[in-house]
Amino acid sequence: MVESRAEVDTHHLNKSSSEKDPSMDHDAGKPPDCRSGNVPDARSKRRRGRAWSAGAGVLVLLLAGTGLWIAYHWRRPDPTPGTETARRNGPEDPRLTYAGQFMNIHPDVAYVGDEKCVDCHLEKSLSFRQHPMGRSLLPIARIAARQRYDAEAHNPFEALGTQFLVERQGERVVHRQIGRDENGQSVYESDSPVDYVLGSGTRGYSYLTDRDGYVFQSPVSWFSQQQIWDKSPGFSSEGRTGRPVPGLCLSCHANQVRSIEGSINRYEKPLFNGYAIGCERCHGPGSRHVKDPGHKDPATGADYSIVNSHHLKPELRAAVCEQCHITGEARVPHRGRGLFDFRPGLPLEAFCSIYVRETDPDEPQKAVSHVEQMNLSRCFLRSEERPAEGKRKLGCTSCHDPHQHVGTEERVAYYRQRCLECHQEKGCNLPETTRRLTVKDDSCIDCHMPRYPPSDIAHTAATNHRVVRHSGKDAPTGIARPKREPGLVSFYREREDPKDKEVERDLGIALLHMLVQNSSHGKAPPAGTERRAIELLEAALRNDPEDMQAGEARAEALALLNRQGEALAAYEAVLAKAPHREASLMGAAMLAQSQQQQEAALAYWRRAVEENPWQPFYRASLAQMLADHKAWEEARPQCEAWLRLDPGRIEARVLWVRCLLKTGDKAEARAEFAKIERLRPPNLPLLQARFTVELRER
Repeated sequence: MVESRAEVDTHHLNKSSSEKDPSMDHDAGKPPDCRSGNVPDARSKRRRGRAWSAGAGVLVLLLAGTGLWIAYHWRRPDPTPGTETARRNGPEDPRLTYAGQFMNIHPDVAYVGDEKCVDCHLEKSLSFRQHPMGRSLLPIARIAARQRYDAEAHNPFEALGTQFLVERQGERVVHRQIGRDENGQSVYESDSPVDYVLGSGTRGYSYLTDRDGYVFQSPVSWFSQQQIWDKSPGFSSEGRTGRPVPGLCLSCHANQVRSIEGSINRYEKPLFNGYAIGCERCHGPGSRHVKDPGHKDPATGADYSIVNSHHLKPELRAAVCEQCHITGEARVPHRGRGLFDFRPGLPLEAFCSIYVRETDPDEPQKAVSHVEQMNLSRCFLRSEERPAEGKRKLGCTSCHDPHQHVGTEERVAYYRQRCLECHQEKGCNLPETTRRLTVKDDSCIDCHMPRYPPSDIAHTAATNHRVVRHSGKDAPTGIARPKREPGLVSFYREREDPKDKEVERDLGIALLHMLVQNSSHGKAPPAGTERRAIELLEAALRNDPEDMQAGEARAEALALLNRQGEALAAYEAVLAKAPHREASLMGAAMLAQSQQQQEAALAYWRRAVEENPWQPFYRASLAQMLADHKAWEEARPQCEAWLRLDPGRIEARVLWVRCLLKTGDKAEARAEFAKIERLRPPNLPLLQARFTVELRER
């Protein structure tokens, strides 16, 4: 998964928040010195009371007031397919209407797993397992003994207001958070066992934790180039407990998973059907092939019982790679389609829409995926498919063979040979002696596909796949700017009917995603985006009132426009049909709270906690609301759970002390407040003053 130190991030989730942590507010008002014996007056009591409550409640107050964009630090638009009803009402399944030669396209053809492939294809299977794709995911036990855990590897390290320590315990690995006082003594320790390692290790590793089927990414990553442990890019203190990992991320880094409908990051057990990317992701399900591997077409002699990309047209060959190697700005599964419905041999656009940013013809292409860059290159644009002459359209497999891992020593010679397959007659314009002055080993790719410097943008190409003619100079080949849908265009626009209802529905969801992204970064969206998104989503709902993803997207768009009453009603309409949709419960809770519908908000937060008990934000919101209603007995276990999930959160500790005081446990409250003092938040004098008042009132 890790493409560089900056690319440990998975699908842009949980980007750093602009929210200000009140416990870090150096401008907080200074209270009277309680140690002098001065007793605060009634006005000071009220003022400190508000400050004390704000310490625990600020997260809810900030999130509930103006919109939902911070929630999207945890979540992109839900890629989980709709209900079986949506599948029945959705467009025709392309797997059922396929009329081509391959016999493993139909959804009834079963997957058999890589073990079956090994029986007949041992050499290719072993070679593939050395390829980064064949090492994309592993149980931690398989790699625990091979990693470093010493101090020279930056272990432990400080980040996000806490100390992180990576510890091996036999075949287990634990990521521990430790809060220390000014003497270096531990105030709290919190262990998060690691279950899976994500990434080939070529540039690094990310780590996953399975919490009863809820999958979270650890804020700790390994960076191979620097040989250190450090914070995963994109994490803020709000993600200190782990980042929820949606199915869209795992669909490219794991062989197969089964998302639980409506959940953001919950999966059926067993969690993975095969770990790393497997043979059948590129060749399709293999049960028909295993049953009759000798079935061949009498005219061509080709075996059509399983997909072989050699027999595919250029766009279908490309679709196999595009499953994962083009992320775009938004990827929207078609109505009724799931993340793993795609079958090699079919066009990817039959299963999902992929939207990319419009490009400026005068700007170099850097922060885009490999596929986007290659499609803009002169090599791609000028190449043609001429089977009779043995020539093929340039594509991913022109240079990359997924069955063969190219090591560092072979890299220059291997890719030179690939280049010469097209450039044998007309090679480089520069003489070899001149070339070697700049590139000693006369590497084609080092000159024409230079590496980019490290970037904080995840999932971007590490090398320039524009195949530039002159090193450092990108040829300006832009995408024509259409008059509608400013800022976002479909990657498959040339093969789509823009007036197709399904295309318009997907565009509405993609525009909503762009609105969320712009809002989270404080950017104004292109003019008319909000109106256009809502128009498209409302049309989609008229076409299919059971389209939960479109309904949820419409609610989110209304919330971003601050049309809170309408947004709440839209969420409630979704929940009436799909009561377990986690994101709708969160959105409805926040909006109900902002609309002063307290009982409704409490009910939604309770349901959100039931749907995902591991999400500290839900616990924090519910605990604070219960405290505001003086429901201390119910607030206490919610606050305790919040603190257990995020022990470094000062707001959680403040509210926990209040719960202890309000339920009569003064001794425990004193002990817990002593921990706050040892953690030394900048507004500690204010908290101490209020604690003194609370003790006297007890």
